[in-house]
Amino acid sequence: MAKKLFGTTGIRGLVNDLLTPEFASKISAAFGTYIGGKGKRVLIAMDTRTSSEMLKSSAISGLISVGCDAYDSGIAPSPAVQYGVRNNFFDAGIMITGSHIPPERNGLKFFVSDGTEVYGPIEEKIEEIYFNDEIERASWKDIGNVETFDAVTPYKKMLSETGVEGNLKVVLDPGHGAHYALMPEVIEKLGHDLITINSQPDGFFPGRGSEPDEKNLRGLMERVKQENADVGIALDCDGDRCIFVDDKGGYVMGDISECIITDEVMKEHNGGLIVTGVTTSALIDWIVEKNNGKLVRTKVGASDIVAETVKRGALFSFEENGGSIFPEINPCRDGGLTAIYMLNTLTKRNQKLSEIISEMPKFYQLKDKIECPDELKQELTKKVVEHYKDRDAKEIIDIDGIKVVFEDGSWMLLRPSGTEPIFRVFVESSSEEKAQRLMEDGLETVKGILEGMRQ
Repeated sequence: MAKKLFGTTGIRGLVNDLLTPEFASKISAAFGTYIGGKGKRVLIAMDTRTSSEMLKSSAISGLISVGCDAYDSGIAPSPAVQYGVRNNFFDAGIMITGSHIPPERNGLKFFVSDGTEVYGPIEEKIEEIYFNDEIERASWKDIGNVETFDAVTPYKKMLSETGVEGNLKVVLDPGHGAHYALMPEVIEKLGHDLITINSQPDGFFPGRGSEPDEKNLRGLMERVKQENADVGIALDCDGDRCIFVDDKGGYVMGDISECIITDEVMKEHNGGLIVTGVTTSALIDWIVEKNNGKLVRTKVGASDIVAETVKRGALFSFEENGGSIFPEINPCRDGGLTAIYMLNTLTKRNQKLSEIISEMPKFYQLKDKIECPDELKQELTKKVVEHYKDRDAKEIIDIDGIKVVFEDGSWMLLRPSGTEPIFRVFVESSSEEKAQRLMEDGLETVKGILEGMRQ
C-alpha cells in the first residue's frame, strides 16, 4: 500500500513530531516540484498558531529551493488565500493551519491555480515525489524569490460587496484566529452593531478551543443572551468554518445554518443543484425538494465536495460543520462568506434566527467521537462496515465509512476522521429517543470492536 500523508483536509499532525521544519520544507519542495518549479508563483499564509510562523518559513524555503517564487501574506484566513490564488494568477497556494484542531497540532493545505484544494490523484503525486526523493532542486542561480503580498484586502472587499447593509446586533467570536481583525471590520462596514469576544490573535486559544462546537461556545451563547443580540457568529482558527448562535442564545448546528443559507440561495436562483457530504442532516432533502432542486451527496471533506461541485456545475455546496461553498465567488469552504450570507438572510427576511429555525422540520442529530490511533483506522473501518452491512435497513451507503438508513428515515454513520486520531459516529432521527438509542448502539459497537482489536 502506498504511503499516505494527506488526510481529509491537507496534512495535519503534532508540531515537531510529524510537523517539523524539515518536513514542512520537504513537502513544500515536493509540491513546488509538482507544479513545475522555476518561475511558478505561490501564495502562502498562516493562521495564528504558535508554530505557524516556523512552519511557514520552512515551507517558503522548500518552495524557493525548487525555483518557485513565494508570496508571503502573513496571517490570513484560508479562504482569503484561495480567493487570492484564483484572482491574482498565482500558480498555487499553501496555507499553514490546523483549522479547528488543538494548538499542539498544525497542518498544511495546498491549493492549485483555481484556488481549490488538491485532492486524490494530485495528493498521490505529491506523496510520490516526497517519498521517492524526486524533488527537483534549482541551481544556485535559479533559486526563487520571496515577496510580500496582501491577500486580506481584496478578500475583505469581496465580503463587503457581497453583504447588504443592516442594523443587526451581532456578537462575533473569531476564536483568536485569522479573522481577528478582518471580520469585525466587514461587519461594522455593513452597519451592524458589533460586539467582539476572543478577538486577539493568540495561538494558545485562551478564550476557547478553536473548534466552534457547543462546548467551546458557551461564552458566546451567554454573551448573546446578555446583550439581547440578534445573532452570534463563531469562526475557527483559519476562518473556513462558521457556526451561529440564535437570538435566544441557542447553539445552531452547522446542518441547520447551512440549510437556511441553502434555502436563501435556491430562492434567489429558482432552484439549482446542491452538493453536500453524507453526514448532512435529512433537513437538506426537505429544503432542496421544496425549492424544486436536485441534491448530490459525496464523501466528507472540502476537497471532495468542491471537486464534485465543480464537476457538476452546482449552484451551492457545503459541509455540515459550517462551511459554505459559493463556486462562482470563491470555490472553497468559506467561513467569511457563510457569516455574510446569514447576516444578509436575517436582514432581508426581517426575521429572528430562532423563528426561521422553528419553521423547519425538527430532526435530532447527535455527533460523538472515540479516540482511535491512525494505524488502527483502516482495520476498524473494515470491521465496522462488516458489522453493519447486513443490518435490516432501507439503504446502506459505503462511500465514506458506512451509513445505515432505516425505513423511517433515521440514520447512523460511522467513519474515521481524516484529520485527527478519532473515529466519528453521527446519528439522526425525527425521534429524540431513537437518536439516543442509535448513538448508544454506534458507540458501543465501535468501542467493542476496538477493544477486541487491541487484545
